[in-house]
Amino acid sequence: MIEQIRRLALAALLALAFAPAAASAEENDGQEDLDKALQAKVTVEDLRDLNEVIQLLESAIQKGLDVESSDFAETMLVESLMERAAQLTAVVQSVPAQKLAEPQLQQVRGLAVTDLRRVLEYDMAPPQAKLLLAQLQALPGGDSQESLKLLDDMFDDAGVDSLPEKMRAEAYTLRATLQADAEKALADYQAAIELEPDEVNHRLARAEFYRQQKKLDEAAADIDAVIAQQPENAGGYLIKAQILRDQGKVDDALAALDRASQLAPNAPSPYQQRGELYRLKDELPKAIDEFSRVLQVQPGNLVALVHRGEAYLANKQYNEALADIEAVLKEAPDLAVAHGLRAQALASQNRLPEAIEEMQQLADSVPDQLEYRMQLALYHLYNKQPREAIAAYTKVIEATAGGGDDAKSQRFLALRGRADAHLNIGDHRAAVADFEEAIKLDPLDSGALNNFAWVLATSPDDDVRDGKRAIELATKACEAVDYQQPHILSTLAAGYAETGDFDKAREWSQKAVDLFAAQQAQQEPEDGKAQAEDIAQELAAELESYKANKPWRERQTVDQPSTTPEPAPPAEQPATPSTADAPANPVGS
Repeated sequence: MIEQIRRLALAALLALAFAPAAASAEENDGQEDLDKALQAKVTVEDLRDLNEVIQLLESAIQKGLDVESSDFAETMLVESLMERAAQLTAVVQSVPAQKLAEPQLQQVRGLAVTDLRRVLEYDMAPPQAKLLLAQLQALPGGDSQESLKLLDDMFDDAGVDSLPEKMRAEAYTLRATLQADAEKALADYQAAIELEPDEVNHRLARAEFYRQQKKLDEAAADIDAVIAQQPENAGGYLIKAQILRDQGKVDDALAALDRASQLAPNAPSPYQQRGELYRLKDELPKAIDEFSRVLQVQPGNLVALVHRGEAYLANKQYNEALADIEAVLKEAPDLAVAHGLRAQALASQNRLPEAIEEMQQLADSVPDQLEYRMQLALYHLYNKQPREAIAAYTKVIEATAGGGDDAKSQRFLALRGRADAHLNIGDHRAAVADFEEAIKLDPLDSGALNNFAWVLATSPDDDVRDGKRAIELATKACEAVDYQQPHILSTLAAGYAETGDFDKAREWSQKAVDLFAAQQAQQEPEDGKAQAEDIAQELAAELESYKANKPWRERQTVDQPSTTPEPAPPAEQPATPSTADAPANPVGS
């Protein structure tokens, strides 16, 4: 394009040299600036020179030109703006996505967008102006809907066929990534591949699309075609690994990532994905090593820091986990997942007041993320603050009323958690009410069934106990765990004792004692020894009570937790960023 503009400028100079004298000073006050712009255009070497040309053209048009010169100046201005926008866009597209939020790059991007919008105000605007603007708007922080509309308009433009096939193919692939309709997206990918069959990036993009659509066989076929065409394409092996991961072939995925690293040893993405796979396999030291490799290649990579911090946390390296998380928060102080991990690390170090403070602030700052409120409630329970836990669970229950499947799942966990918290303060009637609502949402959850049955069998409150119902619920809980949980067998025994069937109570209580002893014999000698001894003593005490034909009674308090009710599981926190769940980036990103 630059050479074409130079030829145009030379032709214009010759034409002006032999042209009739200008009409009048009023009509041609800008002619001098136009002449300077033409001369400057011939010698343009960088953006500074191009800026000068644009300023001179704008000045010439503003001062006034005759009709012919004005048309020429506008044409030249459009081409110069296009040239500058193309150079600025190239700068923006050359940096990793995570750097696009930097103020300097935002300024460059803004200048390019402004230039392209100005170009599109002219009837002579070339179709590629819409493509460039669409590319910028498709980037993170842009307007994907405007990008899609620009591309639709471009393909409706009569001049689109004059664009090079490569440019049209790129436009089709970009539009495919923006389409909400899968069939339209596939049609665009196919058009791009037909226009430019030797360019593997279009097939790579379609493979990633198929993967996101869970069409893994089609995705694998595209990737195999890419690798057959370009055996040295590291990006192909990167997406191949993601497909294999989705297929559950973790070891094959690791082999594909090894090949990607051989082809692109300085690329961080294979190390990142390999770390995530080792994390899935619970091979935490290997995962930590891989995330560390990412940080060697790309210091300060926040995704790698978050994942390494999470791996350190899972590996009980709490100080190292906190160091990584603090490094993340220094660069991204509002990153919710990092605050969540920090709270987990603090709680793991038994720094519960700090963990609660962190999680309280997080839950308040992102109230729609109810998982954080659930985690806050759990920390209150660990810190022997059941009433505060009840308050936190209540907010979740109120927020999930009448919601869909996800809300029902959260509501169930909150109801079960609040019921357990009510047990911790001895409020059995409130606990029963919450358990009733909980098992309506999930009738097969062994923990809720067990804890509900336990309070019905053992409560000191006569109006709460219901031995027959306790047996029914405890039997369902036993069936759910194939009769392999001692504390649930103990609950079934308590139910029979409440109905006066002490033979059955002794039978199931003895089974609970024997099963627990057998399971403990397979454990490491020092693994939870103190807690195991407490459980064994309580199970034995229950059995002795039934031998004396006495039902078991229990009203636990926060200072006297029972070993038989099963604590609610921690809420699942929002997932940390995963490269496998995101669109594939180039291998070097």
